[in-house]
Amino acid sequence: MLEGVEVVFIVVAIGAGGQELLLTGSAGALAALLLVVLLGLLLHRPVARVPENSLKFAVGILLSAFGTFWVGEGIGVSWPGDDWSVLILVVGYAIVAHLVVSLCRRNSLPLNLRLAKK
Repeated sequence: MLEGVEVVFIVVAIGAGGQELLLTGSAGALAALLLVVLLGLLLHRPVARVPENSLKFAVGILLSAFGTFWVGEGIGVSWPGDDWSVLILVVGYAIVAHLVVSLCRRNSLPLNLRLAKK
């Protein structure tokens, strides 16, 4: 629902620039809707088999990488490889995230030992 509202705001904002932009923005929004529906139908079963925490972990890495890239773009960073540097950021964040998770797992007690200490 929230994503749909975002699309409406974007189309209205683009449309404020003129009638031809409203038509272009609306066509883009419709194409995006059709693509999302098609991908949802095709990928529903495979994605449903992925554990929720793994999916959240991957989405967190992607959001962090794209967020870093866009903040850098906003403050004028000249990225080596231009847009391809997002892939380097994804790999970097994935490596750091996996290291942090393994450190946390190594330093935490198993559930049965935590319960025994109480």
